[in-house]
Amino acid sequence: MASTIDDQLIAMAGMTQALQLIQTFAYEGRVADQQAMDASIGSLFAFDAPDTPSIYGGLPGVRFGMRRLTELLAGNSREPRDLELTRYVVTLFAVTKAFRRDEEMAARLFGRLEELKPAFDQHGADGGMLSDLNNLYRQTLSHLPQKFVINGEKHHLEDMQISSSVRALLLAGVRATILFDQVGGRRWRLLFMRKRYVESARLLLQRM
Repeated sequence: MASTIDDQLIAMAGMTQALQLIQTFAYEGRVADQQAMDASIGSLFAFDAPDTPSIYGGLPGVRFGMRRLTELLAGNSREPRDLELTRYVVTLFAVTKAFRRDEEMAARLFGRLEELKPAFDQHGADGGMLSDLNNLYRQTLSHLPQKFVINGEKHHLEDMQISSSVRALLLAGVRATILFDQVGGRRWRLLFMRKRYVESARLLLQRM
């Protein structure tokens, strides 16, 4: 797969998008952006995409995440939720690293996604699919030593439909983090090349 800053930004936008959707579910109990939700879940089933944007159905599929990523990289806001989102990104890297060490778990997760793909192709990210992905998360990533703790309103987090959406999006976040590595992304570059990433992200947003 190609390795360009644009590809890395798309992957990072995919990470940020999944986490921002989770954060909105947790605090507000709603879908922040339906196109972003569909694209993030769809990325789990993009097994043979010809290029990075196609994993999200094209650049518009990560518009929501790219806007949020640009804000975070530019450091224009230090609101509590921005800091929390940044912590989520750090945790996502750690969870993904632990997941990739467990080859058996990775094979089991990928095999199950292959089984679910026909249903996704037919029905999309409906309630049944989100429930299946919730179960898949529970059977795989929930057993890792590195845990992902979500903050939010208790009554939202205890809602079965919302909790299923959150776990499905965590799978999408891990998928995006793996993609980031596959296209040459490295965490240290976010520190030393931040200005370049911000400029490139803004150009990508103009193309969307």
